[in-house]
Amino acid sequence: MSGIVVFDIETGSLPREEIERIADPFKESSVKTGNLGLEKSLEKIRLARKTHFERLQDKAALNAEYGEVLAVGLLDDKGTSTILTGDEPNILKQFWDRAAIDSKADVIWVGFNSLAFDLPFLFRRSLISGVSIPYSCRPERRYWPSFFIDLMDFWKAGDWQARISLNRFCNACGLEGKNGDGAHFQTLFLEEPEAATAYLENDLRITMNLANHLLPLMP
Repeated sequence: MSGIVVFDIETGSLPREEIERIADPFKESSVKTGNLGLEKSLEKIRLARKTHFERLQDKAALNAEYGEVLAVGLLDDKGTSTILTGDEPNILKQFWDRAAIDSKADVIWVGFNSLAFDLPFLFRRSLISGVSIPYSCRPERRYWPSFFIDLMDFWKAGDWQARISLNRFCNACGLEGKNGDGAHFQTLFLEEPEAATAYLENDLRITMNLANHLLPLMP
């Protein structure tokens, strides 16, 4: 191994009208109106339609068809951080291009829950955006290339139902934890981009600290 790069992504929701365009049509027949009468039945259907799309939007940042990549953070073991923002296709291209170069240089890329979320999200957004994924970075069947390491897998220890947050894992190991809540990243990113960048950089730093704690135990 010639180096480590820690990576993390931050995602957000597409606009409501875009989600409505992509989602399966709302089925009025799914709303049970019984004997409410025409006016009350129409109101119940209207509220059900509104709630249906609101639920999709609430979880959109976790689903590649309804969400988008807002930022990708990279931190190497020399302390150099890079935050990729701007046009999503350009973010994706820069990510895959650098990963492809490092995959040939014996550099490992370390994330947290990255095999279950970050990498599949990036891959799927690339398919949607028309961004080519280098062959060395593509999953083969269920398995991602071995230079991608997910620290969550260390905790699972073969029990794939076991989960832990990055914050709790760091705290349990006596390391500094998170400095905010990623659920509000999109709002922070739009209103206070410098604070959003600081939040992402802190996540990268604590992930690197956790990697430095765990990787020597699993050579």
